[in-house]
Formats: sequence, structure tokens, C-alpha cells
Amino acid sequence: FGIIKLKFETLSRGVNHKDEPRAMSQEYKLPKANVMATIDVLTTQDLADVLFLQEETRAALPPEQKMFVLPQPESYFRNLLQHVNGVMIGIRTGGKLIAQMALMGPLSIEEMIDGQKLTRNEIPFHHAGPTETAVIAKSMAVHPDWRGNELSQHMLEAAMRLPMARASDHMFAQVSVDNVRSWELFLRHGFGIVAAAIDPTDDKPRFILQRPAFGFALHHMQTTNDVAPAADFNAIMRLTQREALIGQLDSKGEAYKLAFYPSADQAAVWNDEPTGTEDTTAAQ
Repeated sequence: FGIIKLKFETLSRGVNHKDEPRAMSQEYKLPKANVMATIDVLTTQDLADVLFLQEETRAALPPEQKMFVLPQPESYFRNLLQHVNGVMIGIRTGGKLIAQMALMGPLSIEEMIDGQKLTRNEIPFHHAGPTETAVIAKSMAVHPDWRGNELSQHMLEAAMRLPMARASDHMFAQVSVDNVRSWELFLRHGFGIVAAAIDPTDDKPRFILQRPAFGFALHHMQTTNDVAPAADFNAIMRLTQREALIGQLDSKGEAYKLAFYPSADQAAVWNDEPTGTEDTTAAQ
């Protein structure tokens, strides 16, 4: 499929990185359905469609996957659609909203932690400073009738192009461990697994994923590979939190297995070597 058009307009608020897009129009052909679709920033006029899609998506999921699309009150979506604390991106075809996601922020890492905007767990953030800025990808939903059209990929890529995301130091997401397609999508777009925890709201295991603006600089030698996301979840908690390792897809192992690497800075500390002498691989 080919991209036909792409346009951004920004809402002026002075010189700061909280400027938000008022309109973003990108039209392309859905590869499976073979029809045209448009991706755009949503507004309060889309609230009814957003709520409907949220419920339709959750209703279609089996009970064990309901946590993939967490329930949210109407006020949560209204604030995003009013650009109070972020934006929402949606994809329409034939006038129908078939996919959506939220991008919350920008806010400082300290604000993100104190406000529990990303996770309710108390976890260390080894790869971001408290005053650095972040946006958070949240509430991704794709209508069940339109799966297989790369909608999640298009929304994530569009979100990463938004001025508020490009001006931030980091992008984060929290994803259920069982939602393999979702966290694999993020990992293939330069994110790394930087924490793992049992969510206290439903006792389900979740990954915290992070993408620095310029990608991770990883040490050339992996520390642990062939890690199973669910079976080795306790080990992943230790690897990311106590050892500050970063999870990536294991390219040499079986499908959906993980490998964990130290950052170049962390490896330099361990080896008492200057960072500049390390052979690094940039995960972008």
C-alpha cells in the first residue's frame, strides 16, 4: 500500500513542547480489506464513537483477554479528546471508527510516577531521569472485524511522528504479558522491556516498555537469552529491576522469546570502562 497524504497542524501555545496537533490526516489502503482508510487526531465530536469502539472491542475478547483493553470512564476519554492531558488517534473507513489509541502527556518522569499514569507498581526507572519528559501510549483498541489490517502498527507509527512525541525524551507503554502481538509490535519499533510487575488492580503480569528519543545503546554482548515471557516472568522482574537490563526480541531463539542486554552505560559501570570504548548496538 502507498501513503497518499500526510499533514500536521499544531495548536499554538507559545514555545514549549506541549503543543498538540489539531489535525493529522493520513490516507492509505488497508492491505487485507482493500479499502481506503484515514488516520487522524480525534476530537470531542468523536466521543460517542470512541466509547462504542471501546465497548465493542472489549466485548469481542474472551474473558482471559479482557485486560488487554482496560475499561475507562467517559471522563478519561473526554479529557484526551479535549487535549487536556494528551490526544487520541483514530482510524476510520467509510465513516466508521475502526481503531483508536491514546497518547498521554507530555509530562515529566516524576509526574508520571507520582500520578501513577503508567503503572500502579513501585518500580525503578533505570533509563530515565526524573525531570526528563515522556508520553505514554495507552488504550489501543482495534475493532474485531478489522483485525489483520496493520491498524495498530499505523497508529503507533503515527503517534511516534506527533510533535508532542518527537519533542519528548521518552515514550512508554504498559502491556499485558499475554498480549504477545502488542508488546512484540512495540519491541519492533525500538522499545525495550524495562520493567515487569504484577498489576495490583487485577493481579495480572504486565511489561513496562520504553523507547528513548534516540533509541537504546545496548552493549554488544547479551546477558540472558531464550527467555519465555510468561514462564520466566519472575526472572524478568529481577533482570529488569535489580540488574537494569533491557528486554528485546531474541533474534536467535524461538519466536516470541526474549533476550536481555545491559545498556552501554551500565556495562561500562560493571566493567569500569569508559562508555566510548564499548561496541554498541542502537535499538531504534
